[in-house]
Amino acid sequence: MRTNSFFLSLLLIFSITILFSSCKSSKKTTTMTTNEKLARVWMLTEMDVKKEDSFSKEDFIKAKAELNLTKLSEITTDLEGKRLAQGSAFMGCNNIFFTISTNEKVNLSKNINFSQVGMTRKACQENMELEASFGKNLPNMITYELEGHFLTLSSEDGKRMKFVAQDWD
Repeated sequence: MRTNSFFLSLLLIFSITILFSSCKSSKKTTTMTTNEKLARVWMLTEMDVKKEDSFSKEDFIKAKAELNLTKLSEITTDLEGKRLAQGSAFMGCNNIFFTISTNEKVNLSKNINFSQVGMTRKACQENMELEASFGKNLPNMITYELEGHFLTLSSEDGKRMKFVAQDWD
């Protein structure tokens, strides 16, 4: 009888231990990487590239000007070890496409590289100048800054493009 109560006590302690250890929260705290923060659609709000290329915020809204970096969440590594993804943009008429790479490591400079920029060739009267200026200046943007729902791309010579996240109200 004494042996039975000993085994029952052990069984009870073992069961309670398993019960409480299985109740541990499975929720994990995750911190978004830089690429995850960048991987969204950005609406162009300002393009300070050349004095003769003067566009207003209304021009960008009318053209539905956007930079689509959602594919950064699917970044791949090429044979040389570069981390690359595909991106696209729209400035009102043609589709613009490019390859993008970023430096995701924390506490390093916020470098970004746009390469292999191309676009479809539809003829549109209204937005050709905006598209040409954007396509010409995008590869020159080499750094980025994220502040909340705002993205600023900058070139070495001080040119800037500013965006707001499309999903931000």
